Order: sequence, then structure tokens, then C-alpha cells
Amino acid sequence: MTTQTRFRIGVDVGGTHTDLVLLDTDTGSLAIEKVPSTPANPALAVLDGVGRFIAKGIDPAAIEFFSHGTTITTNALLQMRGARVGLLISAGYRAIQEVQNQARDGNPFDYFYKKPEPIAPQSLTREIPGRIDFEGNELAPLDEDIVRQAAQELSDAGVESIAICYLFSFMNPSHEETSRKIIEDSFPDIQISTSSEVMPRIREWPRLSTTLLNAYLEPVLVRYISDLAKGLDEIGVTTPQRFLMQSNGGVMPFTAAISGGKTVHTLLSGPAAGAQAGAYLAAEDAKSGLVTLDMGGTSCDIAFIEGGAALETTEGVVDRRPLDVPALDLTTISAGGGSIAWIDRGGFLCVGPHSAGADPGPACYGKGGEDPTVTDADIACGFLNPEQFLGGAQNIDAKAALIALILKIGDPMGLTGLQAAAGIRRIVDMRMADEVRVVAAKRGVDPQEFTLLPFGGAGA
Repeated sequence: MTTQTRFRIGVDVGGTHTDLVLLDTDTGSLAIEKVPSTPANPALAVLDGVGRFIAKGIDPAAIEFFSHGTTITTNALLQMRGARVGLLISAGYRAIQEVQNQARDGNPFDYFYKKPEPIAPQSLTREIPGRIDFEGNELAPLDEDIVRQAAQELSDAGVESIAICYLFSFMNPSHEETSRKIIEDSFPDIQISTSSEVMPRIREWPRLSTTLLNAYLEPVLVRYISDLAKGLDEIGVTTPQRFLMQSNGGVMPFTAAISGGKTVHTLLSGPAAGAQAGAYLAAEDAKSGLVTLDMGGTSCDIAFIEGGAALETTEGVVDRRPLDVPALDLTTISAGGGSIAWIDRGGFLCVGPHSAGADPGPACYGKGGEDPTVTDADIACGFLNPEQFLGGAQNIDAKAALIALILKIGDPMGLTGLQAAAGIRRIVDMRMADEVRVVAAKRGVDPQEFTLLPFGGAGA
């Protein structure tokens, strides 16, 4: 007797909590679960949530479809917790990461301005002789011995992943492909990302940046997908229809997400799902514009919906880094419920980019967290009811939140705990509002003509 498949599961894996929805296609009924994320192994939270559905009587063999969006790669980038990456680049061009396009983002009058930390530092960058011209002709052969030597040095340095980006490889990828094969033959455990595969288009710095992002995040996603696929098999969810949300609002199979330079297409996976939902709602009235504001535990994502559709781009920016892949036009800032408040060397109050995550989480979680977060500020200011946090499913220590605010922010700045909490709230609110204004200005639209659609739970 065969089991009739009738259930579909959608999952949103955030940095703080993981949300799951189960749809019964026969009745149209929905079941919802929310579980704490497990940053050390994000797949465990997903499996925990699916297991709760099964414990309530759902036959795992009857689950026909499993799809999810995730901020795993997004959060790994925002918190700089990706892989150790080496870089092979054309001889004479090793400083591209530092020079970039000579543009300065942010406040031009910031005396303490710093560019984003390079994903592959100079110590892990190797120049490779060989040259392709702008028409794809070989001007100088690839020095394969130097490639082998560079790969050995990078392996000895403990890299998990290597990015390869040569000039004009989008016209002729032969040098990158040869370099890949050399490394794969000698070091099969090292992940390899080539610019001709990740972003085969003109524009040197965005192509390098996108390739580095793929190399930085691929080992993170490979571990997650492998653990999740194995776990689903073990609990009986054997459907082959397992999908991951892409940054462009579509989905791709698990296997595609970790091969062929596709990892970078998941950088806006979770946020894209929210923007698509906003577009679905806006489609009922195409004349109405929406601004979606998805504030999670680690980041906040903003999208403009016009004409019933989310705007798209192939020239995005994530955490001040070019990301040139097809994607919904989303803006991500490191402002979430778990974003940690701190004091910079100038004595100014700052919030983010680091997040307390789910473990130990905000101080109010009572799991040993000592750093004050936006959630702690919300508790102290009375925006969140400690007795009804997650519907009362999670205990909240309001006293611990106030103590963290006083010790880490209040005392050093001569403020009370409540004043520190209010300051944190103002900074986060201002950053989100400013970002909406900036995006609106770039689009040439008036934000007053758009309806705000906030969601995400801010980590709760």
C-alpha cells in the first residue's frame, strides 16, 4: 500500500529562530512551528521543527514537497564567519581587493572610515602568470607550476576554499578551468570557485567580489545542506523535491545550490521569500506600492514593490560588497533583534553588525549572554511583554536585560539602563528609516506614496 503524499513544508531559517509552516493540500489547513535556531549546526533546528510535525501525527512519507529560505549565508557574511579563503589572481593585480573601484561608500566625512575586511587577505593571495586579452585570445600561457605551488602554499595555510579570478576569463575560461583541475587533482577537499562560472561578465571588481563571496560561503552551505539532507532521510522525509530559495525569488534543488558557483545565489534567500510574499499581496492592487521591511534576529532587509512585482537587479550590494547575480532588489543592513550594542573607540553608541544569535542569545534569554541587544532594549522599554514572548513558550529574564544594558552601555556612558535602551532603539530605528529613504531616493520615488509592510519578528 502506497502512502498518499499531501503535505508541503515551507521553512525560514533565521539567525535566531527557525519558522516552519506545514500545508495540508487536501484541506488547506496550516500548522506552524517556531524553534530556536542552532547556529553551530543550523540543520538541527529545521529537523527539530519537522520532527514536531511528525510527533503530532504527520506521516513523514506523506510530505511531498520541502522548500525553504535561509539567512545562513547572509548571516555568515554579516558576521564574517565564513570559510578561510585563498585567491589566485592574474599577475600584477593582487591589490584589487584594496583598490576596488576607488569609490567610498557611507559618510565621506567619516574620519574613521574603513573598507570592508578583504575576504582573501594579501597573505592568502597569489599572482598567477598567464594572460587572456579582451577578445579571449591567449597572450601568455598559464604557468601551471606556479598554480601548483600556490595551491600547495594555500593548502598549508589552512584554506577551505579558493577563488580563481583571471582577467577576461569571461571571454575565455580556459586558464581558470585548467587551474581548477590542477587544484582538484591535488587537493580534492578544497572548494573552488571560478569567476567564469560564478559571474561570466565584464567588470573586474564586481566579478572578483562575487567570486570571493561564493568561495567564502560555499563551505558553510555545503555543510548545512549535507547535514539537512542526511537528517531528513533519517526521519523519513524522503521526497526528492527539496528546494532552496534563490535571491531572485525562485527555487533550486539542494544539489544545485552547492555546485556550479550557485552558492552566492542564496545570499538573499530568506529575504527574497518575504519580498515575494509582499509582491503577492501587492498584486491584488497593482497601483499600490509597498515597502517590505523584514527585521529578523541578525539583519533587516528592505525591498520596494511596484506594479505588483518586486524590483530586480543584477548589480546588488550586500554588506558593502558588490554582488552581481540576478536577485530581487533588496537592501540588507545588520540591524536585528539580536544585534549587539557596543561603544566604539570614540565613545559613541553603536549597534551591530555582530549578533548574539540564538545561543547564547540576548541577555534576557538567560543562557549566559552578557552583551545587550536590541531585544534587551525592547524588553527594558516595554515594547515586548516578557510573559508573552513567543506566546509564553520562552522564559524571559527582564532583570538580566537591564543589568546588561547598565553594565555595558549605561555605566560607561553615564546613562541609566532605560536611557541606554532608548538610545539603542533610536539608533536601530534611525538606521532602518534612513535606509528606506536612501533606497527611495535611488529609485526616484516618494516613500510617502508607499505602504509599509513590516514582518520578521525581529528575532522573536
